[in-house]
Amino acid sequence: MKRHHRLCLCVLIFFGLLFATPLFAEPVTEERIRAEVIAPYSLGEKTETEGVWELLNGSGARGGYVIESEWIKPLPGFAGAPINLIILLDLDGIIIDVKILNHNEPIFVSGLGEAPFRAFIEQYRGHSINSAITVGSGYGKQSSSGSLIYFDGVTKATASVRVAHESILSSAREVAKTMLNGFSMVQEKVSLKGDEGKEFTWDELVAQGLAKHVTATHGEVRALFSDTQWRSDDPFPEAADDELFVDLWIVDVTHPHVARSVMGARMLRDWESFNRIAPDDETILLIEQGVHGLIDDEFVRNTAPPLITANQDKFPLSIRDADLLIDLKQGVPDDGTAIVVRLDRRQGFSPVRAWDLGLIATRQRGILKPEIGEVKLSWSYQADKQFFSIEKPVQPPTPFEAAVFSRMTDLMILAGLLTLICLVVLFNRKFVHMKSWPYQRTALLIAVLGFIGWWGQGQLSIVTPLAALVAAVSGKPLDFLLYDPFSLLIWLVVIVSFFIVGRALFCGWLCPFGALQELVAKVAKALSIPQLKISDKLDSRLKSVKYIALLVLVAVAFFIPRQLDTAVEVEPFKTAISVFFVREWYFAAYALLCLLVSLVVFKGYCRYLCPLGALMAIGGFLRLSKWIKRREDCGSPCQLCKVRCDYQAIKKTGEISYAECFGCLDCVDIYEDKTQCVPLILQEKGKLKGSIHARNAAQPIHFKPQPQA
Repeated sequence: MKRHHRLCLCVLIFFGLLFATPLFAEPVTEERIRAEVIAPYSLGEKTETEGVWELLNGSGARGGYVIESEWIKPLPGFAGAPINLIILLDLDGIIIDVKILNHNEPIFVSGLGEAPFRAFIEQYRGHSINSAITVGSGYGKQSSSGSLIYFDGVTKATASVRVAHESILSSAREVAKTMLNGFSMVQEKVSLKGDEGKEFTWDELVAQGLAKHVTATHGEVRALFSDTQWRSDDPFPEAADDELFVDLWIVDVTHPHVARSVMGARMLRDWESFNRIAPDDETILLIEQGVHGLIDDEFVRNTAPPLITANQDKFPLSIRDADLLIDLKQGVPDDGTAIVVRLDRRQGFSPVRAWDLGLIATRQRGILKPEIGEVKLSWSYQADKQFFSIEKPVQPPTPFEAAVFSRMTDLMILAGLLTLICLVVLFNRKFVHMKSWPYQRTALLIAVLGFIGWWGQGQLSIVTPLAALVAAVSGKPLDFLLYDPFSLLIWLVVIVSFFIVGRALFCGWLCPFGALQELVAKVAKALSIPQLKISDKLDSRLKSVKYIALLVLVAVAFFIPRQLDTAVEVEPFKTAISVFFVREWYFAAYALLCLLVSLVVFKGYCRYLCPLGALMAIGGFLRLSKWIKRREDCGSPCQLCKVRCDYQAIKKTGEISYAECFGCLDCVDIYEDKTQCVPLILQEKGKLKGSIHARNAAQPIHFKPQPQA
């Protein structure tokens, strides 16, 4: 027990050295934000939205906003913690700049370095957040109305850059919804159809819904003011509750067919001149016959009417007076106030989708410096699609779709390789009969190392399940799992395999670093390098170390998550597989040490220290059957499989310890070989009573417990 305690202490000291760096990264201060904003811009006042500041231009006027993404859209990265970025956005929705504040992405922290990450985010400069941007190479068909914008990703960091991409665009768009007046997301391209000279009567406009009538009573307005200090300041106290406060007609007069139907000759000429100057503006005729009046005494023509608002998809729209003199046709209601307002389709407004027209009702209290109270009345309106040609915009693919299409060839090859390996493991007895079996096994290991590991970057890591666990417990989305479909496919196959073969499929066949260790061991065998003998007792104790490592990592993930990227360096995968040893010398030395150990202790890292292996062993408890065949005679008298098992996963009784079995199939090879399997040899010589086949058929279990002495 003392030796076991010393072993645990060594593991704790190892992790303590890993945490020699400060436990927590410094929080981002306003001074840091200010330093990242470079001339001619400067940081202005903080807005009411946490994580958003005003961006001032060279003259000191507001030129946009500074956004800290962690406050707006804290999407968990590959390590579970958000990638925190600063985004400079101008008033037109154009990204001025993007910079990294902090992150814990393992591949950039101590793998590739931050240079490729910074080069990636520099691509966003000058692009509109309305653009259809995707990460990866071009694919699929592009419509004639526009095209996707493709940004170069970062090799070996697919998931991390996609998380950054989503953080940048979703944070900027979220701020744009509330901060950028007149900004809206592009939904479709809308253009007017040609003028066919048609004309409608007023009654036809009303019957077809081209002229919409909306109202609001004094009672409805009083109800909106009832809980305010202006509830007693009604400017129309004598009006009955059912009398109309607003009696409004809304008509979209953008198309000549409708404009010609409601406008007199002079107004129509002015409208045609306006259309030539502003062909992308939607013109809306408002006729108000109630007491609201649409405009106030301070209204200036050709400006935004202060009492009229417009919104679409929760985005405020810029609405302005079209400055047209009102001259309505005979039969069109003209008893009241009329105005033509305009909305710019170039800012994302779509007349063929529902949008809200709002009128502000005001009251005031006091005489010298009156306090003004406001409530808003709103109605939904939508232009008739018969007058418009509608082109759907190019939609960027979802992050998952983009990732799949960009790696389609790799995924197809991977699917084929996974299918082949699964067939080998499931139908193992057929394969081990082949004379070429040892070479087949070696070839598959090389394929896993070369294709899945070094080429495909599909080395699974304990980082992924830890990040998923933390995200699930904290209620954060698990979208980051979709950003790397290559690894996701391997994870799905491995999880399914838990129910069939336990940990064996991954640890024995699909782990690139495990394959590398096994190939190193084969070299050691070829060179006749003596192997270090580990007693069963010490082997059992050493195998518990990986569970301690897993427990420590879980604690780090929950209690000091900023140190997780350091703690997971207990895995040499990133060094040996992701960046092929191109790292700081101490990381490379550690990975090499793990490989050198394999020269004298077969896959020592996998068996004794790997936290992912510990997790796989726990997952292996889901296994539904004992998938490796055993005979009644296994363990008594035959001990050959136990002696030959390099993983020391076979007990003296002949029973397989599936929690430590890597599925190498060496014991299956012996089981099927009449020149190696002792029971088969004895039966061949007539020294074994009865038929092995008959005894095995009657045996309810795959091993016979050895009688205790």
